[in-house]
Amino acid sequence: MLGLLGMSQQVILAQTSQAAFNFVDHPSHAKLAALGGVNLTAGNDPLMFLANPALLDSSRSNTPSFHYLNFPSGINVATLGYTFEGFSDGIFGIGLQYFNYGDFQGFDDIGQPTGKFNANEFALTAGYAKSQGVFRYGANLKLLGSVLESFQAYALVMDFGVNYHHPVQDLVLAINLRNIGFNIKNYIAGQDLQLPTDLRIGASYKPEFAPFRFHISLRNLQGREVDFFIPDPFRNNEELGTVDQIFRRAVFGVEILPSEHFNLRLGYNHLIRKEFETANGAGAGGFSGGFSFMLKQFELSYSRMFYNVPGGSNVFGITTTIDKKRTF
Repeated sequence: MLGLLGMSQQVILAQTSQAAFNFVDHPSHAKLAALGGVNLTAGNDPLMFLANPALLDSSRSNTPSFHYLNFPSGINVATLGYTFEGFSDGIFGIGLQYFNYGDFQGFDDIGQPTGKFNANEFALTAGYAKSQGVFRYGANLKLLGSVLESFQAYALVMDFGVNYHHPVQDLVLAINLRNIGFNIKNYIAGQDLQLPTDLRIGASYKPEFAPFRFHISLRNLQGREVDFFIPDPFRNNEELGTVDQIFRRAVFGVEILPSEHFNLRLGYNHLIRKEFETANGAGAGGFSGGFSFMLKQFELSYSRMFYNVPGGSNVFGITTTIDKKRTF
């Protein structure tokens, strides 16, 4: 249920402060969710360009993908994407993330019911990437929208990414600047909403002949407050230590690759573990895992992110190609 609280917190913040559009950084597709929710280096997936536009590559061109994220209490998230070859040997990607928070009961200032209303948010993304030597460059243009009862907000933002691929070793270094742009419309006239701008770096490495690849990503390097989902109720206004601040920005992942048709994914996000910790402990909070496997011309994937002892989210995905004959 605390997973629901984190999502609901974004709705509350959008109306009571300047924070908005944080939903766009929620891991709504299986590979990203399984690797801890933040990743800049895990390619070979048609939706990973939503995390870093430099991950658009020709290995998944002409590939549509659909993923469904399930939260408790009627929160539903759908993510769709498609990649195709573009001009100058580049790759295009288009994607849509749609968050439906369900129905809410409205009340006026004296507590009288005013009827039900709904809340939803979306991000429509168009991306382009191209390789030049050992580097791959990418950019996303995103239209963000948030509709909360009669309040509406829209923004136009861009992501930029550069990945370095070692010419010999399976080593990738990445840098990603996210959500740079401006507000088109605010919830309230005169209100200046704060965009979820983020500077991230990452790396991955697969030892030669080893069936696994390690990932590490660092988020929020521009110096924003490290709390992202909900305030830490156990901090008691105490300053975080240096080590804790570093680990709250770090996300770890590993891909286990026993064959080209099946792989396992594991992740750990320290920020999630600390922010959703309760008096009963954190349980598996912050950990995530999943798998994908090929079935004919389809790739099926699943992941689960744990938030605290009782709560977590499930992501289901299906990917296929449209330029090959499919058999069932």
